Amino acid sequence: MENVQLFLDYANIQSIARQLNYVIDYKVLLNDILVSVDEGRFLTGAVAYVPKDPRSEHSRDREIEALWNSGFLVHSKVGTIAGNSYKCDFDVEISMDIMKVAHTSKPDIIVIVSGDSDFVPLIKELRQMSIRVEVASFRNNLSRHLQQVASGVIFLEEYFENNYDVDENDNETDNINDNDDDLDNSDSTFDPYGDNKNINNDDDDEVYPYRRK
Repeated sequence: MENVQLFLDYANIQSIARQLNYVIDYKVLLNDILVSVDEGRFLTGAVAYVPKDPRSEHSRDREIEALWNSGFLVHSKVGTIAGNSYKCDFDVEISMDIMKVAHTSKPDIIVIVSGDSDFVPLIKELRQMSIRVEVASFRNNLSRHLQQVASGVIFLEEYFENNYDVDENDNETDNINDNDDDLDNSDSTFDPYGDNKNINNDDDDEVYPYRRK
């Protein structure tokens, strides 16, 4: 049995899911998709990092509670105003926590649910420690460099097509869903990190819905 530690960059994944009209059930995502017992994996820990809008600090309370109920340890912090939106960078905290786990728990596999290229140096370091590192993201949100350095890649589109409904007309759901009023909707490509550096719209890439090297 391989021990797995998972780290969810919530803003990075949720913002793209929202653009694609996907409603994510994070309990299913965690237990049935990213860490499958059928594949001989045992989840030893799952951590989610959730930014808070400084203009409405409690707007994501329901989402945070749902993440806790789904089995995540949740870290949150209030961002800073940036024009009509806000910024909240968790890269440093995520990287420090992952390295701490790598040295103390020594998991067989670390899954990073994000498409952010800032994790490239971290992944290289982890692989030099003989830890398998998998990244999970939507294809258009996944940095090409991140995909190249990871031990394996999980493209989430395949699972959403098979397991989740696309929420086109109804915003009411029992699953976690973004509140429309906690973001500035004037920018349809809102990124809490302040840019869209993770978006990869190259059309010539070959698509692998699920690939573990």
